[in-house]
Amino acid sequence: MSTQNLSFDQSSSSQPNSQQSQRLRKFNEVLEKSLTETLNSFSYEKLAQCFPSVAKTNPNDLSVAHVQVIEFMRKHVKKEFSLILEKRNIPEKINEFDTLIDKARQHQQEIGYQSSLIYPMSPKTILRAKTLPLKEEELKHLKEEFSKINEENTRLMSELKVKKEHSNRMASSIREIKSELNKAVEVTTEIPVNEMQTIIETVIKLPNQ
Repeated sequence: MSTQNLSFDQSSSSQPNSQQSQRLRKFNEVLEKSLTETLNSFSYEKLAQCFPSVAKTNPNDLSVAHVQVIEFMRKHVKKEFSLILEKRNIPEKINEFDTLIDKARQHQQEIGYQSSLIYPMSPKTILRAKTLPLKEEELKHLKEEFSKINEENTRLMSELKVKKEHSNRMASSIREIKSELNKAVEVTTEIPVNEMQTIIETVIKLPNQ
């Protein structure tokens, strides 16, 4: 089953469309689009995955429930949007902002003034300019972290070098002991059995110190 195509009713605004400024209409369109995309993402297919048994035995009932849930969510989200807009006087503030802009433009036209400090910039350019300090701070933080990691790596390499030298010394000592043992074994193999037995008995008879 396909997902129901939904739209956010523009009548949720507290002002008629004829009295809405272009900026306010754009603001409402953004809210409507966000709600539409959110509700459309809750598809019947996803609901069926959550209730596979019901989708298999009673798909029509599940479809009706899906539509009812969508309508419930749309109604209450629109209500919450309206309450937030009304509580914070968003439409009035946007219209006041547009009025100030219109007055400023009209004033410039009346005095024939064109500010040399105002450059036409896209919203993307303005956003990048606003986020630049944050990016620079993030870059600084990353450099500090990189420096700490380098210092830690240097310390670990130094410790590894010391441990390697210690390991080499131990290996050298082991080789020397092994060599001495081999020599001792060679010497003992050259001694006749009778003499070796006599030496062992003598050692056994020695008094304990």
